[in-house]
Amino acid sequence: MANTPPYGQPQNGQPQYNQPPQPQAPNYSQPQPGGPQYGQPQPMPYGQPQQYGQPQPYGQPQPPMPQYGQPRPMPYGQPAMPQPTASQPAVPQPAMPQYAQSQQYGQPQPPMPGNFPSQQAGAAAKNKPPVAIIIGAVAAVVVIALAAVFFLTNRVSRSDYEEALVQTQALESSYTAINEEFSSAASATDNDSSSAYDEGKKKLKTFKQDSDKLAAMKAVKKDKDVKEKYETFERDRAKYERYMNDLAQTMPALMKMTHTCTKLPKFDSADMSSHYRDLSKALESCAADAGDLAKVPIKSYAEYGADMQESVSKKKDIVDQMADLNLNDIEYGSADYEKLQDLHAKMSDIDSPTLDQSDLQKAAKEADLSGSLKDLETTLSEKIK
Repeated sequence: MANTPPYGQPQNGQPQYNQPPQPQAPNYSQPQPGGPQYGQPQPMPYGQPQQYGQPQPYGQPQPPMPQYGQPRPMPYGQPAMPQPTASQPAVPQPAMPQYAQSQQYGQPQPPMPGNFPSQQAGAAAKNKPPVAIIIGAVAAVVVIALAAVFFLTNRVSRSDYEEALVQTQALESSYTAINEEFSSAASATDNDSSSAYDEGKKKLKTFKQDSDKLAAMKAVKKDKDVKEKYETFERDRAKYERYMNDLAQTMPALMKMTHTCTKLPKFDSADMSSHYRDLSKALESCAADAGDLAKVPIKSYAEYGADMQESVSKKKDIVDQMADLNLNDIEYGSADYEKLQDLHAKMSDIDSPTLDQSDLQKAAKEADLSGSLKDLETTLSEKIK
């Protein structure tokens, strides 16, 4: 029994009989005096690395991972590394590359290209609303605000209709005043009635300005029915304004020609030669004024002026031939007498032109504003009810 230990020696770690008792082994489940307590962190000896990968006590924070080239935290109670003082300059150390800086516990890690974001970054991102949600919320608020503004700016109130109605009634009064002004000018006996029409043209400009004010009012711009009636009125107003302006240019020329052509010298049998010479001058002035009438914008009046100019010019030529005769010493049956009779016959054959009023009446009817103004006023009144 070569493997049997000598008498009195322990065999296989067991005490031998007749040996004194061995001291009792400590119970490690009970706290030992001077030793670390179970569940409490044990400081690592200075210079010894932390045993990573070992479970830490429950509820205690995980120690940060030491980074390459960075100093390790010193255990509690261990002397700190000597630091250089002012009298002892620090020994220059070789620069170590900072491959990674440790982040503070609980701070999100910025995602790196090719790496998945850390758990902390994901947790922090969940606490912040996505940018798309923020943008959508802001856009919704803006849309609601714009809708409210659109509703308020497009809503036509009772006061808006009343304002437009007052302006429409003012236009009706101006329309009546303009017609009266032009009627008064047309009935003037003065051969130059242009000054009377100047006042009418001023009122036309004011009428246009008042119409533009009505167009800018909210009831006209925002209400479909009112806008439709105003557009009809505006088309008629444009025709009316054009017609009245044309009339303001035509009527003075017509009045002047009428005054000149009807103011002829009286026949004087005692001095027939002088009479025909004065008549020739009067016809010349009449033809000139008829030529001015031929230039007016109203077609029927212009045609009438052209026809008058041609007719009067022909008559003047005949009167000039009469003035060349020896009318003061003319004898019955003489050659001059026969020629005078022949010239009178030719003058009688010349037609006197007439003014065609049908076109003018048609233009005046088309330019009548009373109907469209009344329709606009009625529509506004119904909106107020």
